[in-house]
Amino acid sequence: MPAALSLLSSERPRNVGWLQAAGLLFGDWGTSRLYVLGLAFFFAQRASIYLIALMSILILAVGWAYSQICRIYPDGGGVYTAAKHRSRMLAVVGALLLFADYVVTASLSSLDAFRYFNLPQHTALFALNSPGLWAIVSIIAIGGFNLMGPKHTGSFAIAAAVGMVLITLLITFGALPQVHWSELPHQIGGLHEPPSTMWVQFVSIVLALSGVEAIANLTGVMNRPVAKTARKAIWVVALEVAIFNILLAVVMVASHKLHNGDGEKYKDDMLAFLSGAYLGPWAELCVRVLGGVLLLSATNTAITDMISVQYLMARDGELPQFLVSLNRFGVPWLPAVIASSVPILVLLVSHDLERLAALYAIGVIGAIAINVSLCAIHPRLRHLSRKIPMTILGLVLLAIWVTLAYTKHEALIFVAIVMIVGLSARKLNRWLMARKGERPTLLRQAIMEQLTPEAMLKPKVLLGTYGSDALASAALRRAKSKGQTLVICFIREVSLSYKFDRRLTIDSDLAALRTFSRFLALAHQEGVAILPTYDMGHNAVELIAESAAIYGCDEVLIGTSRRGAFYRLVKGAFQERLEQMLPPEIHVQVLNTDTVEAETASGVEEPPSHQDAKTDAK
Repeated sequence: MPAALSLLSSERPRNVGWLQAAGLLFGDWGTSRLYVLGLAFFFAQRASIYLIALMSILILAVGWAYSQICRIYPDGGGVYTAAKHRSRMLAVVGALLLFADYVVTASLSSLDAFRYFNLPQHTALFALNSPGLWAIVSIIAIGGFNLMGPKHTGSFAIAAAVGMVLITLLITFGALPQVHWSELPHQIGGLHEPPSTMWVQFVSIVLALSGVEAIANLTGVMNRPVAKTARKAIWVVALEVAIFNILLAVVMVASHKLHNGDGEKYKDDMLAFLSGAYLGPWAELCVRVLGGVLLLSATNTAITDMISVQYLMARDGELPQFLVSLNRFGVPWLPAVIASSVPILVLLVSHDLERLAALYAIGVIGAIAINVSLCAIHPRLRHLSRKIPMTILGLVLLAIWVTLAYTKHEALIFVAIVMIVGLSARKLNRWLMARKGERPTLLRQAIMEQLTPEAMLKPKVLLGTYGSDALASAALRRAKSKGQTLVICFIREVSLSYKFDRRLTIDSDLAALRTFSRFLALAHQEGVAILPTYDMGHNAVELIAESAAIYGCDEVLIGTSRRGAFYRLVKGAFQERLEQMLPPEIHVQVLNTDTVEAETASGVEEPPSHQDAKTDAK
């Protein structure tokens, strides 16, 4: 198959069930407790249980929001894909925020991994026992493995969810029987801090939300119905994370071995401390080893995601095209180098968990806030019972993002640097493309690959369609038997009482793109050249007749109608009106869709009814 057609017509298999999706989401959401609990105690001491409870409520709210996002965007609901339908610039901003999140995820996770391996906290960066140094070495190694493709690193991700569940169950059910519940109300700290201080402390631990974008990006490979698969995966993980985080927070504040001055000491490896305090040294050793491996798995996932973000933006023409160059393993090698180099640069500047956590949150919260806010105004979020909570959640997330930007100046500077570099690369790429001339879209490349000069000289037959490919096989066989080129005329009929200024095109109409992709793939199998055309207006008969005349077609193919008598009375017979408008030498041939391999939909039959138009709009 030609290169452009291969990329255009390829579809990722939908083979991810709710269990696999939940595992991938849990690998990110679940492992956050390895450092969030310690940070919460560092900021609020024994009052940290209130922060964890608020964090759990926010996790459940965001989980509900992303169940709606996955329903609305069944072919990919990440912030870049969702925002692209509204604004290309907003999509790029969202992708860059997500890239900033992945950068700090890789830096923070690798650093905390070696803290769980019990390397000392405060050491010089280039000392042999420095967690920062070994984090840099691990990123270089993981980046090198990623150059050979994800299949060499994917086994770590499979173990992440299972390992985190084992750690959580081990500590929770081993420690809860030892909690003195009668003393617990006295051990929990009071709310003595002013609300503004508590808000800032809460904002400092919202990095626990990281990873939720992963579930939205998976919708393109989920089993159908996507809404049901995503909803089940999200709620299983969200409830586990929310409930067990609170239980672990109870275990933490109830510990007699943990004093109010120990927040700094155990902020990097609180789960390891709790396992040793309640269960003994053997449990602490297991948690340190397994926790470190899980955090290195999260580092690998972040590097893989950074490669994907750069490649996707370069494919869409938002970043320079040299970023799409693949090595012999099919990996974009330059994005892989960048994905490894930037986290290393961050670790060279800062290798303290608290400072990295401050950098972390601003990127992920920005990306989630954009996605949730766009979902709140999406027309498919119809009911006010959904719109109002989604809008409120979007405003809360924006308030968190503004607070982070105001209180964490280093985070704001970091995001500003990522934005400046990313938007500058986008501007440079657009300037270079303007100098070279407009680059044809993938659809146009696929059309040009198969439309040879010889094909243009052949007799032509026209098939009209509103988006159905039910007549494709019959029309292609007919064209092949007669040595004809098949003209596919996609009609976007719009009947409005006012003039519309912005017209859809063959490149901007998603339904047309999907239809032409299917026709091109089928035509390649049959060995028939096709000439796709696109038109938009209020009279489908005139548009088809014009296309048939312009391309010199010998005949026009239409499907049989299944409209009722009332529809025919109002609209008239489509075939009769088309024959009256065409010259006598152009024949109208009717193909009965009932005989086309049991397919029930028709190709261009007659203009769609009101119900069809609503379905098309969806």
